[in-house]
Amino acid sequence: MAAYGSCTGASVTPVRDFGAMNARIRRMLGKYFDASLPFEVQTFHLLGLAGIAAGIVVAFVSLFSHPGLVNFSVNLAISALAFALLGRTRRTGNYRFGFRAVVIFVFLLAFPFLFFTAGGYRSGMPCFFVFALIFTALMLHGRERVWALLTLFAVYAACCVAAYLYPGSVVPFETELDYLADVLTGVVIAGGLLILVVVLYIRIYNRHRDQLATLDRAKTEFYQNMNHDMRTPLTVISTFIGNADDMLDHGVDTAEVKECLRQASNQIQEMARMVEYSLTVARVHESRWRKEPLDFAALLRSCAGTYQVLKADTGNALTLRVPDAMPMIQGNSDMLCRAVQNLLDNAFRHTRGGEIALSLERAGGFLVVTIADNGAGIDPGLLPRVFERGVSGGTDTGYGLAICKAVVESHGGEIGITSEPGKGTTARFSLPIWRGAAL
Repeated sequence: MAAYGSCTGASVTPVRDFGAMNARIRRMLGKYFDASLPFEVQTFHLLGLAGIAAGIVVAFVSLFSHPGLVNFSVNLAISALAFALLGRTRRTGNYRFGFRAVVIFVFLLAFPFLFFTAGGYRSGMPCFFVFALIFTALMLHGRERVWALLTLFAVYAACCVAAYLYPGSVVPFETELDYLADVLTGVVIAGGLLILVVVLYIRIYNRHRDQLATLDRAKTEFYQNMNHDMRTPLTVISTFIGNADDMLDHGVDTAEVKECLRQASNQIQEMARMVEYSLTVARVHESRWRKEPLDFAALLRSCAGTYQVLKADTGNALTLRVPDAMPMIQGNSDMLCRAVQNLLDNAFRHTRGGEIALSLERAGGFLVVTIADNGAGIDPGLLPRVFERGVSGGTDTGYGLAICKAVVESHGGEIGITSEPGKGTTARFSLPIWRGAAL
């Protein structure tokens, strides 16, 4: 009874261990099946984790059958290869190498070998042949997929024909019960993995459908915003041109006519900036489909180098604090570069003969970028609205910070600005570390 009592506290430990185990499992699933990862990558992770587990299980089961030691070694090698490939691809981000390695070393070499050493076409290996063909079709693309599938079809067909023509090449199981157990094992493992892939595909399809609905709403909002933003400048342009036309009819001084046309020209340029902003925001939404692993530290150094050359006439000193060894992120380099350039441009524009500091640091699962200056600062009444489109405290368009906010949030990050008039401004934004990077 003491073992189950509450006095000793012994019953609490298994609960804590169970909770810790669940937490570890959730973290693992988050790393390998994050919604931001491409379908092929998640499929590869599923195949790798299943390969590790199945290889170990089948290896130890094969110890009790003939020839146990050979199959034990091959299955254990497959499990070790799957473990090594998972680690390498997550560190480097080179999943194409992992795809090819699985097709060549597991599907093309190991599976045919196991076919002949484990019962031939009467065993469960044909189930794994089908499994290999489907996973190859999912992981590879283009001509590479076509040639890989044709090769696998030819090799697997040749294995079956050879086993039929030369029965002595196949190591048989000792009893019909062994054959039955092997076939059931193949059906359960291969069938279970294929079911998981279908479930994964349905989940990704539903997520993409939701993203398409979001894009459709964004398109409607785009047209509404364009209609709202263009109405005022078009009215102003029409008024100035009409006034200029009346002045010409009545012989008014040419200088006044030129002023009206200049004002109309300014409004046209403002409209052009509005269109550029709207197109940039549309590209931000599209960038969700074109993200790739990025060395963000290198991107920041590139942006800083450009500004040190272009903005030398401002008399500002740009200091850079970006460590060499930083985790990678997943993002669109063009959009992120645009955001950094906008923030640097703001800092340089409102600082004269001062110092601008660009720094990068890691905070938990995020990289945090800070751009600080000791320039004019932002009016406190304007600060809460700086990320709204068209809001500006100077002569600029007021669209730069709105673009920055859209870019950062589209990458799963956050952005904020603090400022004090006469003492400077600090802009800070975070981006999540790519889960495929080394932690």
